[in-house]
Amino acid sequence: MKREKYFNLIKILNPKNLAKEIHAYGYHFSWKAHIFEMICILLGISAIGCLFQLKTLYFMIVVLAVIFVLPVFVLDMYKRMYEQKRFLDASTYAEQVLYSFQKSKKVVAALKETEEVFEDGQMKQILREAVSNMEAGYARTEKGILRETLEQIENAYPCSKIHMVHELLIGSEEYGGNTERSVLLMLDDIELWKRREYKLFADKKVSNADNIISVIVATILCAVTLYVLNGMGQMFRGAEGTSVFRIEIIQASSLFFILFMLLVLIKSEKKLTADWLLNSYVRNEKYTLSSYETVMHYDEKKEKKKNFLFALPFILAASIALLFGKIWVGVAGLLLAAFLLLQHRIGYQLAKKDVTRGLYIVLPQWMMEMALLLQNNNVQISIEKSIREAPPVLKKELELLTQRLKKAPDKLRSYTEFCNMFDVPEIQSCMKMLHAISESGTGNADIQIHNMVQRVHEMQNMADDISNEDMAFQMKMIFSYPVLAATIKLLIDLTIGMIYMIQILSSMGGV
Repeated sequence: MKREKYFNLIKILNPKNLAKEIHAYGYHFSWKAHIFEMICILLGISAIGCLFQLKTLYFMIVVLAVIFVLPVFVLDMYKRMYEQKRFLDASTYAEQVLYSFQKSKKVVAALKETEEVFEDGQMKQILREAVSNMEAGYARTEKGILRETLEQIENAYPCSKIHMVHELLIGSEEYGGNTERSVLLMLDDIELWKRREYKLFADKKVSNADNIISVIVATILCAVTLYVLNGMGQMFRGAEGTSVFRIEIIQASSLFFILFMLLVLIKSEKKLTADWLLNSYVRNEKYTLSSYETVMHYDEKKEKKKNFLFALPFILAASIALLFGKIWVGVAGLLLAAFLLLQHRIGYQLAKKDVTRGLYIVLPQWMMEMALLLQNNNVQISIEKSIREAPPVLKKELELLTQRLKKAPDKLRSYTEFCNMFDVPEIQSCMKMLHAISESGTGNADIQIHNMVQRVHEMQNMADDISNEDMAFQMKMIFSYPVLAATIKLLIDLTIGMIYMIQILSSMGGV
């Protein structure tokens, strides 16, 4: 994977390959703009090289590095625009197909009308193919022409909201019934989703601007420090011809500092090019599932025995060290042994925390699907139907919930044992609502479903806060990189500068 990544980086150094990559995103590559950008960036890096008075060899290394990373910056810019366009297309499609379906009550008619909304591009082409397939009426698999056609759109735009819209359309087409309330619920959910995503991107842009400012300030601070040190050296008689900039260590530290700042800028820009349609849970799904298995199959006695066997050699070694008077070695061994003895508890708590965060992200999606299913089904059937499309971390719990409901459908405990291993109070509230809907029948169901949707929106806000916290932490880490690099650079420069001035004073004294 890494080899392929590096190969692609080398590949786009060729402007023709870069033009092909940009064309794949649906944009035209402008040679004039590329040459202009190249000239501007080379002039800028030349100014920085002159500012740090880099020697020819070091200066050429910096120029080559800029030439190497420039295509990455250009490609990321187009990729960012591409991801924004995909999100706009996906959200517009999800809304418009629901509005169209409200009028016609037929999926093919809704797709036709939705196609007319889009200009020529990826979404229009996919919708045109989808309509052609449905009108042809030929199904390739047992899924049927309707599900196959809608899956084509989902494959091109993998997004949980589009999937939920499609499930609503399929259910209405196959089973009929009044879908007015379900459509309104879905439209409200899509509107909130759009607002959240645009806000998240705006926050990322602000953080990226902060990172750029951090790089600029760090660069200016390091350059000014060198000029101050050089000016102080020039104050001594006999040192007029010497310069702190000529010292090899100063040159090398300046080179690495500039290269590191380029790396920081690339990393910050990369955070703006993420796929808007793919949420953070999907990216970490395997890790969350692994953490779930760790929690569910945790055996404290077994883990204690295993960790004791790991810690025993360190306990024995520490005891021997203490007997021979090696206090620090003994203390270090005992601390390491203590960590090994407690490792199972630490790992268990971290796994629970990871699953809890994952549940906050996936639960709103499942609860929204339940709210839609409850429009035409009772609670037990809705839960059973939701299993097929539920996020993997919830499937096992939903299967257990279904088994409990078959044995004791009226018991509140059958509901409240759902995900009770994890600290998510909202789950218990949701389960109590489902129990209440099940017990009250249709009389009070509308109010309960409305309350459930309100809870979905609250949980979605919590999930966004979790995602935003992760994003903010990553961006803050990037913001701290220039500060850390500048600190190391200043320590090197000040140390070498002090030695340089001491040498000047010594030579003056010798004279």
